Amino acid sequence: MQLAAQAVSSAEPRVAAAAIDAARTYLDEVLLPALNAEEFTLFIAVNSVFSHPEGCEVMSVQHRRIRAMVSDLGKVADAARKADDLKAYERYLQPLLYGLYALIRTHLESEDEAYLPLLDEQLSESQVQVIVTNIGRVSASSMPGAEPGKAAH
Repeated sequence: MQLAAQAVSSAEPRVAAAAIDAARTYLDEVLLPALNAEEFTLFIAVNSVFSHPEGCEVMSVQHRRIRAMVSDLGKVADAARKADDLKAYERYLQPLLYGLYALIRTHLESEDEAYLPLLDEQLSESQVQVIVTNIGRVSASSMPGAEPGKAAH
Protein backbone atom coordinates (compact mmCIF):
# COMPACT_ATOMS: atom_id res chain seq x y z
CA MET A 1 0.00 0.00 0.00
CA GLN A 2 2.76 2.41 0.94
CA LEU A 3 4.75 1.78 -2.24
CA ALA A 4 1.67 2.28 -4.38
CA ALA A 5 0.81 5.52 -2.54
CA GLN A 6 4.34 6.83 -3.04
CA ALA A 7 4.38 5.76 -6.69
CA VAL A 8 1.22 7.73 -7.43
CA SER A 9 3.05 10.99 -6.80
CA SER A 10 6.63 10.11 -7.68
CA ALA A 11 6.76 7.41 -10.34
CA GLU A 12 6.06 7.48 -14.02
CA PRO A 13 2.42 6.63 -14.75
CA ARG A 14 3.15 3.09 -15.98
CA VAL A 15 5.10 2.25 -12.82
CA ALA A 16 2.48 3.85 -10.58
CA ALA A 17 -0.30 1.90 -12.31
CA ALA A 18 1.64 -1.35 -11.82
CA ALA A 19 2.13 -0.55 -8.12
CA ILE A 20 -1.60 0.08 -7.69
CA ASP A 21 -2.39 -3.15 -9.53
CA ALA A 22 -0.02 -5.06 -7.22
CA ALA A 23 -1.70 -3.54 -4.16
CA ARG A 24 -5.14 -4.43 -5.47
CA THR A 25 -4.04 -7.98 -6.25
CA TYR A 26 -2.77 -8.38 -2.68
CA LEU A 27 -6.01 -6.99 -1.28
CA ASP A 28 -8.27 -9.14 -3.49
CA GLU A 29 -6.29 -12.39 -3.43
CA VAL A 30 -4.71 -12.40 0.02
CA LEU A 31 -6.23 -9.96 2.48
CA LEU A 32 -9.95 -10.15 1.73
CA PRO A 33 -9.98 -13.98 1.67
CA ALA A 34 -8.09 -13.94 4.98
CA LEU A 35 -10.70 -11.62 6.50
CA ASN A 36 -13.45 -14.00 5.38
CA ALA A 37 -11.57 -16.91 6.91
CA GLU A 38 -11.15 -15.09 10.22
CA GLU A 39 -14.87 -14.45 10.45
CA PHE A 40 -15.71 -18.13 9.97
CA THR A 41 -12.96 -19.54 12.20
CA LEU A 42 -11.05 -17.21 14.50
CA PHE A 43 -13.99 -15.03 15.47
CA ILE A 44 -16.15 -18.03 16.30
CA ALA A 45 -13.40 -19.40 18.56
CA VAL A 46 -12.86 -16.05 20.27
CA ASN A 47 -16.61 -15.54 20.75
CA SER A 48 -16.84 -18.94 22.41
CA VAL A 49 -13.94 -18.11 24.75
CA PHE A 50 -15.69 -14.85 25.67
CA SER A 51 -18.99 -16.73 25.94
CA HIS A 52 -20.54 -13.90 23.97
CA PRO A 53 -21.75 -14.01 20.36
CA GLU A 54 -20.43 -10.52 19.64
CA GLY A 55 -17.04 -10.69 21.33
CA CYS A 56 -15.34 -9.83 18.04
CA GLU A 57 -17.72 -7.07 16.94
CA VAL A 58 -14.99 -4.39 16.94
CA MET A 59 -12.90 -6.52 14.60
CA SER A 60 -15.95 -7.25 12.44
CA VAL A 61 -16.55 -3.52 12.07
CA GLN A 62 -12.92 -3.09 11.05
CA HIS A 63 -13.38 -5.82 8.43
CA ARG A 64 -16.36 -3.95 7.00
CA ARG A 65 -14.41 -0.69 6.91
CA ILE A 66 -11.46 -2.39 5.19
CA ARG A 67 -13.79 -3.90 2.59
CA ALA A 68 -15.41 -0.51 1.98
CA MET A 69 -12.03 1.15 1.52
CA VAL A 70 -10.89 -1.63 -0.84
CA SER A 71 -14.06 -1.06 -2.87
CA ASP A 72 -13.43 2.71 -2.92
CA LEU A 73 -9.85 2.13 -4.03
CA GLY A 74 -11.07 -0.07 -6.85
CA LYS A 75 -13.51 2.57 -8.05
CA VAL A 76 -10.95 5.37 -7.96
CA ALA A 77 -8.20 3.27 -9.56
CA ASP A 78 -10.59 2.17 -12.33
CA ALA A 79 -11.64 5.79 -12.95
CA ALA A 80 -7.99 6.89 -13.09
CA ARG A 81 -7.16 4.11 -15.53
CA LYS A 82 -10.19 4.94 -17.69
CA ALA A 83 -9.15 8.62 -17.76
CA ASP A 84 -5.54 7.54 -18.34
CA ASP A 85 -4.51 10.13 -15.74
CA LEU A 86 -3.34 8.90 -12.33
CA LYS A 87 -2.19 12.37 -11.35
CA ALA A 88 -5.74 13.69 -11.61
CA TYR A 89 -6.79 11.07 -9.02
CA GLU A 90 -3.74 11.37 -6.76
CA ARG A 91 -5.66 13.26 -4.07
CA TYR A 92 -8.04 10.29 -3.77
CA LEU A 93 -5.61 7.43 -4.30
CA GLN A 94 -3.00 8.44 -1.76
CA PRO A 95 -5.33 8.77 1.26
CA LEU A 96 -6.98 5.46 0.40
CA LEU A 97 -3.68 3.64 0.01
CA TYR A 98 -2.06 5.13 3.11
CA GLY A 99 -5.30 4.71 5.05
CA LEU A 100 -5.60 1.06 4.06
CA TYR A 101 -2.01 0.44 5.10
CA ALA A 102 -2.60 1.99 8.52
CA LEU A 103 -5.96 0.31 9.11
CA ILE A 104 -4.79 -3.13 7.98
CA ARG A 105 -1.58 -2.96 10.01
CA THR A 106 -3.44 -1.83 13.14
CA HIS A 107 -6.12 -4.46 12.62
CA LEU A 108 -3.68 -7.35 12.21
CA GLU A 109 -1.50 -6.26 15.11
CA SER A 110 -4.58 -5.86 17.32
CA GLU A 111 -5.72 -9.39 16.54
CA ASP A 112 -2.24 -10.76 17.19
CA GLU A 113 -1.90 -8.96 20.52
CA ALA A 114 -5.45 -9.44 21.81
CA TYR A 115 -6.81 -12.68 20.41
CA LEU A 116 -3.86 -14.99 19.88
CA PRO A 117 -2.65 -14.97 23.49
CA LEU A 118 -6.24 -15.48 24.64
CA LEU A 119 -6.67 -18.49 22.38
CA ASP A 120 -3.29 -19.92 23.37
CA GLU A 121 -4.32 -19.64 27.00
CA GLN A 122 -7.85 -21.02 26.62
CA LEU A 123 -7.56 -23.65 23.88
CA SER A 124 -5.52 -26.80 23.47
CA GLU A 125 -2.78 -27.01 20.88
CA SER A 126 -4.94 -29.28 18.74
CA GLN A 127 -7.86 -26.83 18.90
CA VAL A 128 -5.57 -23.99 17.79
CA GLN A 129 -4.27 -26.19 14.95
CA VAL A 130 -7.83 -26.83 13.77
CA ILE A 131 -8.44 -23.05 13.67
CA VAL A 132 -5.22 -22.47 11.71
CA THR A 133 -6.07 -25.25 9.25
CA ASN A 134 -9.60 -23.94 8.79
CA ILE A 135 -8.37 -20.38 8.24
CA GLY A 136 -6.19 -21.65 5.39
CA ARG A 137 -9.01 -23.71 3.92
CA VAL A 138 -11.64 -20.98 4.12
CA SER A 139 -9.20 -18.35 2.88
CA ALA A 140 -8.30 -20.44 -0.16
CA SER A 141 -11.96 -21.08 -0.97
CA SER A 142 -12.65 -17.32 -0.73
CA MET A 143 -10.03 -16.40 -3.32
CA PRO A 144 -11.21 -15.03 -6.67
CA GLY A 145 -11.77 -17.90 -9.10
CA ALA A 146 -12.04 -20.57 -6.39
CA GLU A 147 -14.88 -23.01 -6.80
CA PRO A 148 -17.51 -22.60 -4.07
CA GLY A 149 -16.99 -25.19 -1.38
CA LYS A 150 -13.55 -26.21 -2.67
CA ALA A 151 -10.19 -25.01 -1.41
CA ALA A 152 -7.71 -23.78 -3.98
CA HIS A 153 -4.41 -25.66 -4.08
